[in-house]
Amino acid sequence: MENHLLKKIASRFHKNKPSDEDNVPNSSVELESLAPIDYTQIASDEFETNYYKIYKDVLNNATQDKLIKNVGVTGGYGTGKSSIIHSYFNELKGKISIYISLAHFDSLAGNTIPTSQDDKAINSQTDNILEMKIVNQLVNQIEQDKIPKANFLAKKNIKNYKIFFYSLSIICLILYFKFLLPVITEKITYSIKNFPPNLESIDYILIFISVIVMIILYCLLSKIIYKGNWSKLTINTMGINVNMENRDFSTVSYFDNFLSDVVYLFDESDADFVIFEDLDRFNDHSIFEKLREINLMVNQRRNSANDKKLMFFYVISDEVFSEKNVDPTNNSENISATEKTKFFDVIIPIIPIINNTNSFDYLKSRLLDDPEIKDKNDFETFLYQISIFIDDLRVLKNIVNEFKIYKEIYYNNNDKIDYKQLLALIVYKTLNSRDFNDLVKSKGDLYTQIKNSLEDNDE
Repeated sequence: MENHLLKKIASRFHKNKPSDEDNVPNSSVELESLAPIDYTQIASDEFETNYYKIYKDVLNNATQDKLIKNVGVTGGYGTGKSSIIHSYFNELKGKISIYISLAHFDSLAGNTIPTSQDDKAINSQTDNILEMKIVNQLVNQIEQDKIPKANFLAKKNIKNYKIFFYSLSIICLILYFKFLLPVITEKITYSIKNFPPNLESIDYILIFISVIVMIILYCLLSKIIYKGNWSKLTINTMGINVNMENRDFSTVSYFDNFLSDVVYLFDESDADFVIFEDLDRFNDHSIFEKLREINLMVNQRRNSANDKKLMFFYVISDEVFSEKNVDPTNNSENISATEKTKFFDVIIPIIPIINNTNSFDYLKSRLLDDPEIKDKNDFETFLYQISIFIDDLRVLKNIVNEFKIYKEIYYNNNDKIDYKQLLALIVYKTLNSRDFNDLVKSKGDLYTQIKNSLEDNDE
């Protein structure tokens, strides 16, 4: 199919001539957003409205079922899983949702992700880094006042009035213990010896000041004890320095070593739903097992307190539990279905609204009405020819965006352009960017095809 696309692109360079007519470009370029679609804002498209309504009803039934706590939202890449999930949970009122999304890069925040191998040590390191990233994203979405006992806290600035209060309190305590406490101690000793004491007005003032100091001291100590993170203390005794914070967490499992903290974070987050995205891209199933265990433990804590349940949503690809990913040594044909249905309480498949059978309609609605395109029939035929190579909505949107920008730039430079040539290059650039970049270096498949096409045209 790629060779077929190359030939179609190369043919654009000798079958079509640029138009000589003067056209006025659009004064503004409106780009298509590549972010997830917000279906709650769509009112004009009846099909997309009904499409979202179906999934909204399904999700309503799932969230209202007391027995469902782990939900799999499955579909291929670019099918619109995030659009459905984000639209639904952003629409819910009175519910708290937390999103945890992990992009798949070779290195995450300085921690190298090893390639997929059978070595258990390497897979364990991948697990540890993933767990660390999940905890980091979770902590940064929870107000620190809700999790004072957590070992993992996000840094934040202290407000000026708190700095002033703490500084003034410390100064007052220093002055009190330095100057007033000896006087008070002396008076107490004298009163004990000469009981009952004969209190003067200055004595009442000292008593009042002492009460205020005790209140300040109580507030400061309770703050330290309540929010103190003792795992971060550095203990130096008998020449042994123990620092519990500075550890190599690439070899330490967050979920195993800090299980109580992780459960505490999820519980005290007060969240109703936690949505995990892109976990499937690491081909690591142990992380799903650990999250399911954590979900069970959190809901057990909440049940004992008669609190609301916590639901985990896993937005993943259909292939995450394929035979080769689950167990390469197992020859069972049903292992994929067994593992997937055993792990999730319910599975919601997302059917894409755009594929290569209707991508032509999308391109036609976005590009054919352009007043600068004169030969509508010829351009429409070309759109149909290239649409069969595209089946992803985000890819379609990106092609439309780049076409608009390139077209505007060429017009501002007073260059004459063939729109079919331009669109053909943009499509190929999007689908095969590496070979397209080789074009400027006079090498690659596209360069060879164009060169041969131009040589045939000269003959």
